[in-house]
Amino acid sequence: MHDHMSHDRTAGPETDPVCGMSVDPARARTDGLVTEHDGTSYYFCGKGCMLEFRDDPRRFLGPGYVPSM
Repeated sequence: MHDHMSHDRTAGPETDPVCGMSVDPARARTDGLVTEHDGTSYYFCGKGCMLEFRDDPRRFLGPGYVPSM
């Protein structure tokens, strides 16, 4: 499990698993930039990152993946 991912925790910033940017979970929810995968909420900086993640979440959750902008 990755420290930056949570089960509906919205107290502090999260990290976009695709690009590595810091994301405010409350704002991401308001903007519709959150998705669930295997019971975990993932938050995104923008629609492009969210769509990439939805297409292939395992790619971004693998141990060798390093987020980059």
